[in-house]
Amino acid sequence: MNLLNKYSQWASKLLIALFLTIASATYAGPGHGEEKPTTAQTQSLPRFYAESDLYEAVGVINGKEITLYLDRYSSNELVKGAKVEIELEGSKISSEPHGDGEYLFRLKNKIKDQPTAITITINDDVTDILAATIDLSSFERSSLITWKSAIKILLYFSLLMAIAYLSYRKKEVLMTNTKKLIKQIKERV
Repeated sequence: MNLLNKYSQWASKLLIALFLTIASATYAGPGHGEEKPTTAQTQSLPRFYAESDLYEAVGVINGKEITLYLDRYSSNELVKGAKVEIELEGSKISSEPHGDGEYLFRLKNKIKDQPTAITITINDDVTDILAATIDLSSFERSSLITWKSAIKILLYFSLLMAIAYLSYRKKEVLMTNTKKLIKQIKERV
Protein backbone atom coordinates (compact mmCIF):
# COMPACT_ATOMS: atom_id res chain seq x y z
CA MET A 1 0.00 0.00 0.00
CA ASN A 2 2.92 2.30 0.75
CA LEU A 3 4.24 1.80 -2.77
CA LEU A 4 0.83 2.69 -4.20
CA ASN A 5 0.84 5.98 -2.26
CA LYS A 6 4.32 6.78 -3.55
CA TYR A 7 3.22 6.12 -7.14
CA SER A 8 0.11 8.25 -6.80
CA GLN A 9 2.04 11.11 -5.17
CA TRP A 10 4.71 10.89 -7.87
CA ALA A 11 2.14 10.80 -10.66
CA SER A 12 0.22 13.74 -9.22
CA LYS A 13 3.40 15.83 -8.94
CA LEU A 14 4.28 15.04 -12.57
CA LEU A 15 0.76 15.88 -13.67
CA ILE A 16 0.89 19.25 -11.87
CA ALA A 17 4.30 20.02 -13.40
CA LEU A 18 3.02 19.16 -16.87
CA PHE A 19 -0.09 21.27 -16.38
CA LEU A 20 1.94 24.27 -15.25
CA THR A 21 4.35 23.89 -18.18
CA ILE A 22 1.61 23.67 -20.79
CA ALA A 23 -0.51 26.38 -19.16
CA SER A 24 2.37 28.85 -19.22
CA ALA A 25 3.11 27.99 -22.86
CA THR A 26 -0.49 28.46 -23.97
CA TYR A 27 -1.05 31.72 -22.13
CA ALA A 28 -2.11 34.35 -24.65
CA GLY A 29 0.06 37.21 -23.55
CA PRO A 30 0.20 40.77 -24.80
CA GLY A 31 -0.28 41.19 -28.52
CA HIS A 32 -2.88 38.46 -28.94
CA GLY A 33 -5.87 40.69 -28.43
CA GLU A 34 -7.12 44.00 -29.75
CA GLU A 35 -4.33 46.11 -28.24
CA LYS A 36 -1.60 47.53 -30.45
CA PRO A 37 1.91 46.05 -30.19
CA THR A 38 4.32 47.85 -27.92
CA THR A 39 7.83 48.93 -28.82
CA ALA A 40 9.30 45.89 -27.06
CA GLN A 41 7.17 43.54 -29.17
CA THR A 42 8.10 45.15 -32.48
CA GLN A 43 11.80 45.06 -31.61
CA SER A 44 11.74 41.29 -31.42
CA LEU A 45 11.07 40.96 -35.18
CA PRO A 46 14.07 40.15 -37.37
CA ARG A 47 15.66 43.10 -39.18
CA PHE A 48 18.24 43.82 -41.82
CA TYR A 49 20.08 46.99 -42.79
CA ALA A 50 21.48 48.26 -46.10
CA GLU A 51 23.04 51.57 -47.09
CA SER A 52 24.66 53.38 -49.98
CA ASP A 53 25.91 56.93 -50.55
CA LEU A 54 22.33 58.08 -51.25
CA TYR A 55 19.96 55.90 -49.23
CA GLU A 56 19.72 53.78 -46.13
CA ALA A 57 17.10 51.12 -45.55
CA VAL A 58 15.95 49.05 -42.59
CA GLY A 59 13.78 46.05 -43.31
CA VAL A 60 11.56 44.38 -40.72
CA ILE A 61 10.52 40.81 -41.45
CA ASN A 62 7.17 39.61 -40.15
CA GLY A 63 6.35 36.18 -41.56
CA LYS A 64 5.66 36.59 -45.29
CA GLU A 65 5.87 40.40 -45.18
CA ILE A 66 8.81 42.78 -45.27
CA THR A 67 8.31 46.40 -44.27
CA LEU A 68 11.13 48.54 -45.62
CA TYR A 69 11.86 51.92 -44.02
CA LEU A 70 13.76 54.09 -46.49
CA ASP A 71 15.43 57.48 -46.01
CA ARG A 72 18.14 59.59 -47.55
CA TYR A 73 21.56 58.84 -46.11
CA SER A 74 22.76 62.44 -45.91
CA SER A 75 19.70 64.05 -44.29
CA ASN A 76 17.56 61.21 -42.84
CA GLU A 77 14.67 62.62 -44.89
CA LEU A 78 12.02 60.00 -45.64
CA VAL A 79 11.90 58.86 -49.27
CA LYS A 80 8.29 59.24 -50.37
CA GLY A 81 6.73 57.92 -53.57
CA ALA A 82 9.76 56.04 -54.90
CA LYS A 83 9.42 52.87 -56.92
CA VAL A 84 11.12 50.20 -54.83
CA GLU A 85 11.72 46.56 -55.76
CA ILE A 86 13.49 43.79 -53.92
CA GLU A 87 15.09 40.70 -55.35
CA LEU A 88 14.97 37.79 -52.97
CA GLU A 89 15.82 34.17 -53.79
CA GLY A 90 15.71 34.86 -57.52
CA SER A 91 12.32 36.60 -57.67
CA LYS A 92 11.59 40.32 -57.96
CA ILE A 93 8.85 41.79 -55.79
CA SER A 94 7.45 45.31 -56.15
CA SER A 95 6.42 47.32 -53.13
CA GLU A 96 2.90 48.27 -52.11
CA PRO A 97 2.14 51.74 -50.71
CA HIS A 98 2.31 51.58 -46.93
CA GLY A 99 3.10 55.03 -45.53
CA ASP A 100 5.59 57.86 -45.69
CA GLY A 101 8.99 56.31 -46.17
CA GLU A 102 7.57 52.81 -45.67
CA TYR A 103 7.30 50.18 -48.37
CA LEU A 104 5.51 46.85 -47.92
CA PHE A 105 6.51 43.67 -49.74
CA ARG A 106 4.40 40.52 -49.65
CA LEU A 107 6.44 37.34 -50.15
CA LYS A 108 5.20 34.08 -51.62
CA ASN A 109 7.14 32.00 -49.07
CA LYS A 110 8.72 32.66 -45.72
CA ILE A 111 12.42 33.44 -45.69
CA LYS A 112 14.56 30.43 -44.76
CA ASP A 113 16.61 30.25 -41.56
CA GLN A 114 19.86 30.55 -43.47
CA PRO A 115 21.78 33.54 -44.83
CA THR A 116 19.78 34.93 -47.77
CA ALA A 117 20.90 37.72 -50.09
CA ILE A 118 18.49 40.58 -50.76
CA THR A 119 18.88 43.34 -53.35
CA ILE A 120 16.87 46.56 -53.07
CA THR A 121 16.41 48.66 -56.22
CA ILE A 122 15.26 52.24 -55.63
CA ASN A 123 13.95 54.39 -58.50
CA ASP A 124 13.47 57.92 -57.20
CA ASP A 125 15.24 60.98 -58.61
CA VAL A 126 18.20 58.65 -59.08
CA THR A 127 18.36 54.87 -59.38
CA ASP A 128 20.35 53.10 -56.69
CA ILE A 129 20.87 49.50 -55.65
CA LEU A 130 21.38 48.36 -52.05
CA ALA A 131 22.47 44.90 -51.01
CA ALA A 132 22.14 43.09 -47.69
CA THR A 133 22.07 39.60 -46.23
CA ILE A 134 19.19 38.33 -44.11
CA ASP A 135 20.15 35.73 -41.52
CA LEU A 136 17.10 34.69 -39.51
CA SER A 137 19.05 32.06 -37.58
CA SER A 138 20.77 34.82 -35.60
CA PHE A 139 17.47 36.15 -34.19
CA GLU A 140 15.92 34.73 -31.04
CA ARG A 141 12.49 33.21 -31.15
CA SER A 142 9.77 35.15 -29.41
CA SER A 143 8.62 32.20 -27.29
CA LEU A 144 10.69 29.93 -25.10
CA ILE A 145 8.34 27.01 -25.63
CA THR A 146 7.15 26.47 -29.18
CA TRP A 147 4.33 24.14 -30.15
CA LYS A 148 6.85 21.58 -31.33
CA SER A 149 8.59 21.52 -27.96
CA ALA A 150 5.22 21.40 -26.14
CA ILE A 151 4.27 18.33 -28.19
CA LYS A 152 7.66 16.76 -27.39
CA ILE A 153 7.11 17.42 -23.68
CA LEU A 154 3.65 15.88 -23.90
CA LEU A 155 5.02 12.79 -25.68
CA TYR A 156 7.83 12.35 -23.15
CA PHE A 157 5.35 12.73 -20.32
CA SER A 158 3.04 10.17 -21.93
CA LEU A 159 5.96 7.76 -22.28
CA LEU A 160 6.90 8.32 -18.66
CA MET A 161 3.32 7.73 -17.54
CA ALA A 162 3.14 4.54 -19.62
CA ILE A 163 6.32 3.28 -17.97
CA ALA A 164 4.94 4.18 -14.54
CA TYR A 165 1.66 2.39 -15.32
CA LEU A 166 3.44 -0.73 -16.56
CA SER A 167 5.69 -0.65 -13.51
CA TYR A 168 2.66 -0.41 -11.26
CA ARG A 169 1.04 -3.38 -12.98
CA LYS A 170 4.22 -5.40 -12.48
CA LYS A 171 4.73 -4.19 -8.92
CA GLU A 172 4.69 -7.69 -7.45
CA VAL A 173 7.53 -8.76 -9.72
CA LEU A 174 9.39 -5.55 -8.90
CA MET A 175 8.79 -6.00 -5.18
CA THR A 176 10.08 -9.58 -5.18
CA ASN A 177 13.14 -8.55 -7.20
CA THR A 178 13.71 -5.60 -4.88
CA LYS A 179 13.38 -7.85 -1.81
CA LYS A 180 15.87 -10.30 -3.34
CA LEU A 181 18.28 -7.46 -4.04
CA ILE A 182 17.97 -6.08 -0.51
CA LYS A 183 18.47 -9.58 0.90
CA GLN A 184 21.64 -10.01 -1.20
CA ILE A 185 22.98 -6.67 -0.02
CA LYS A 186 22.30 -7.57 3.61
CA GLU A 187 24.06 -10.92 3.21
CA ARG A 188 27.18 -9.19 1.86
CA VAL A 189 27.35 -6.79 4.76
